[in-house]
Amino acid sequence: MDDIFPAEALIGAERRLAAAVLARDMDALDRMLHPQFVSVRPDGRSLDRSEEIRELSTGRLVVADLVPEETLATVNGRAGITRRTLTAEGNWLGNPFHARVLCTRTWVQVPDGWLVLLSRVGPAPDEPELDPKCGVQLTARC
Repeated sequence: MDDIFPAEALIGAERRLAAAVLARDMDALDRMLHPQFVSVRPDGRSLDRSEEIRELSTGRLVVADLVPEETLATVNGRAGITRRTLTAEGNWLGNPFHARVLCTRTWVQVPDGWLVLLSRVGPAPDEPELDPKCGVQLTARC
């Protein structure tokens, strides 16, 4: 992949992932999650790729809205990291939630784009922890 600015492509992949989660587009998620994908949830549970897709496809987890505040992306060779602070709304097991969260993801570049290898979602800190010099900062809402 010959991106002039690889972090831009990674930020685009992060946006597409969020759109797939909101739309409950299992085909898109299937294409975007690495075969060895691991998800670490706010409660500390770890899910593999099939468990993550099952949680979303069965409605155990429904994400109704994601409002991004800040997205940072760093690319090093064929590896990338995104750090996204956002407000999430939805329900898990029928229980509504509204939370400000920090999503940190490790991505790997493949010929067709980027695949998520690891995703960790947890509470967002009150103050930013990273200086924008650590990556590419995007503050536009999308």
